[in-house]
Amino acid sequence: MLTVVPEPASGDDRRATGSSVPSLIDEIVREGARRMLVEALKAEGDAYVAAFADSPHAV
Repeated sequence: MLTVVPEPASGDDRRATGSSVPSLIDEIVREGARRMLVEALKAEGDAYVAAFADSPHAV
């Protein structure tokens, strides 16, 4: 599966304890990042459409 979060390094405490469950703060940060990306993509798409909405070549 594709992931943007790398596996913990060999010296990471979570790997040493055998726990692969992300912490609550990790989940909160990931969800916040997902939401920010969604909003940024929506804004970028809206700006792109708006830039060409008044174009005489618009269909």
